[in-house]
Amino acid sequence: MRNRELSYIYILAGLLLCYSCTSTPVSEETANTTATAANEKVTVDSVSLQLIASDLVSPVFLTQPPNDDRLFIVDQIGEVRVVKDGKLQPEPFLDIKSKVINLKPKHEERGLLGLAFHPDFQNNGRFFVYYSAPLRQEAPDNFDHTTTIAEYRATGNNREKADPTSEKVLMYVAQPQSNHNAGTLMFGPDGYLYISIGDGGNKNDIGTGHVADWYNENDGGNGQDIKQNLLGSILRIDVNSGSPYGIPSDNPFAANQGGMKEIFAYGLRNPYRFSIDKETGMIIAGDAGQVLREEINVIQKGSNYGWNVKEGTLCFNAANNENPLPDCPDQDSLGNKFINPVIEFKNSMSYPEEGLGIVGIGGYVYRGDKRAALNGHYLFGVWTQHHDKPAGAVFAAEVAGEEGPWQYRKLHFQNRQNNDLGHYLLSFGQDNTGETYVLTTDEHGPVGKTGKVYRIE
Repeated sequence: MRNRELSYIYILAGLLLCYSCTSTPVSEETANTTATAANEKVTVDSVSLQLIASDLVSPVFLTQPPNDDRLFIVDQIGEVRVVKDGKLQPEPFLDIKSKVINLKPKHEERGLLGLAFHPDFQNNGRFFVYYSAPLRQEAPDNFDHTTTIAEYRATGNNREKADPTSEKVLMYVAQPQSNHNAGTLMFGPDGYLYISIGDGGNKNDIGTGHVADWYNENDGGNGQDIKQNLLGSILRIDVNSGSPYGIPSDNPFAANQGGMKEIFAYGLRNPYRFSIDKETGMIIAGDAGQVLREEINVIQKGSNYGWNVKEGTLCFNAANNENPLPDCPDQDSLGNKFINPVIEFKNSMSYPEEGLGIVGIGGYVYRGDKRAALNGHYLFGVWTQHHDKPAGAVFAAEVAGEEGPWQYRKLHFQNRQNNDLGHYLLSFGQDNTGETYVLTTDEHGPVGKTGKVYRIE
């Protein structure tokens, strides 16, 4: 995800604003306004964590099918595991390790990354996965791997088991680098499937696979390109029509040749995790920055979120990523103004004292009953607060419209040592009742068996 390439989002490793987008430089004080306001005005919450599952390798996503009590956990190595009646089942629901590219033991962002159940799963057994496959023959020789969006079917009266032979590939996306793979699949209230795709990887948008775009100052950047590839975007497709899918008629570029028809929003770096609020339908995405800023964005149809013209509110400088440019455009070549993050914070790799942590990870608006004080608050986090140890953190933000900024505060865990999470934070999950889950590991990559899933209590 980034230099470090930590982006576990590295993570995925591992697996993982402009307050006004103008051409004037943004001061350090302005850029940190959200954090300062949060610390002054909001009391830190204290919550508990209930262990739900352990002995996983690298749990990167959790979800539930509609009208189903089972929890489904995506393990990056290529398995979907099930928690049923409070117990992690010994046999995977789906095992596609043979299809997933060989993963590195550290700083790995490829793998099985996403899972979404069709809204009518109980009747049709359809579900969809997002995984990193070996490079296809049709791809450029110097590319790294192929992002694959595929449909599977579950069998049995209770849809107990996936049929591994039922795969139907919807989409291949050639990935030039091993990082910035994004990885979320999610059905919206409109019944369409939303997909997050990273910008193709490597630091500063340099190297193999970065196409020329309209912004010459930072030469080459997939986030600002809408014509040559799908990278750096959130997509929206119709899995109930077309072959292999249809295009919603109101997608931004569905009716003309101005851009690729699947694109819903663009100008993103690595939107590893986004979510759709159960009550409002608001789409909220965490986007990993380069070395200075991490951001949370409210995703709106047809909008441009600025990368690589901007990193958060700063004017990004590809030639020297630690020194922002003094000015930059406030809109793209189509006249679309860059959308401000609702949350922006400093990365502690560059700001050890002021930063919240390393690699921002998007979460969910809490809609559960176990911690009523959090209801309606957006939970997000950082992979770790300190690069040399597992020290992820979780924050709660007050949702305040689509423009922000949103105030936030750090959550303390009252049943954990020193009130800290004590693990690398890989991801969040949410069940049908709106309860929210925290997915963790103690490893830098997809190795070992330290992966755990907790529910916020």
